[in-house]
Amino acid sequence: TRESAFHPRLAQMTRSFVEYRGFWLPTCFTGEGPIAEYWACRETAAVMALPPLRKFEVTGPDAELLLQRTVTRDMRKLAVGQGVYTALTYDHGGMIDDATIFRLAPSNFRVVCGEEFTGAWLRDKAHEWGLNAFVRSSTDQLHNIAVQGPLSREILAEVIWTGPTQPAIAELKWFRFAVARLGGPMGPAL
Repeated sequence: TRESAFHPRLAQMTRSFVEYRGFWLPTCFTGEGPIAEYWACRETAAVMALPPLRKFEVTGPDAELLLQRTVTRDMRKLAVGQGVYTALTYDHGGMIDDATIFRLAPSNFRVVCGEEFTGAWLRDKAHEWGLNAFVRSSTDQLHNIAVQGPLSREILAEVIWTGPTQPAIAELKWFRFAVARLGGPMGPAL
């Protein structure tokens, strides 16, 4: 079991951790329990640590084709800067995993899912079909958190800076993203 990049700060905020998929994950920040945090997410905002999710970079000239053949959504409609929630399925339709897929560039996708097996399966499919697509794990390099709830945009707008070529946090549409920095133009890239 390992600590995520957020662990030093999270450990200052809570002692309530559980092991989940190889990471120490906080279970509660408020001391009030999951019901209070559920209502915070519905009425204000909640922060959730998500480092245990598996992340894969799918790149190459056939990256879109690989995903088009393996997920239930039409990846051809996914614009750069857009994400989509989908299922990865076997040829017979059985579900392998669910994932959120982001299009970072025309031939560059990020797959965020639950299972390590998903990356190996995608690599096997690319090889089986003779596709020029590469699947690389980025789980250890990308530790993510989610800020969710009706006040999440207001909270993020105060701490996130986006450059002039990127939409501001308040301008982002449903399932869209922007390249940003924490705190200002010289802050760490997000």
